[in-house]
Amino acid sequence: MENFVPVFESKVKKLHEKVVEELSVPKKERNKKRLKKMLKELKSLKKTIRSAKKVKTCPHCGFPLWDDEPSSDADTEAVPS
Repeated sequence: MENFVPVFESKVKKLHEKVVEELSVPKKERNKKRLKKMLKELKSLKKTIRSAKKVKTCPHCGFPLWDDEPSSDADTEAVPS
């Protein structure tokens, strides 16, 4: 699963942009079902990324899998009320 972290991070970034776009629409015109589904998926992906990043080195060779820099896009919450 560790190999898919960059893919998940790019999907989180795209979903975050879509959520922001949906929230820019007037409140009465928002697609609430779609928004809830996107937020649920976003939360799930962030949880997956956090659990995958707990493994910092390759179990076979011990080489670091990625930098220790936290991704600012994956850690921000996009849930303004």
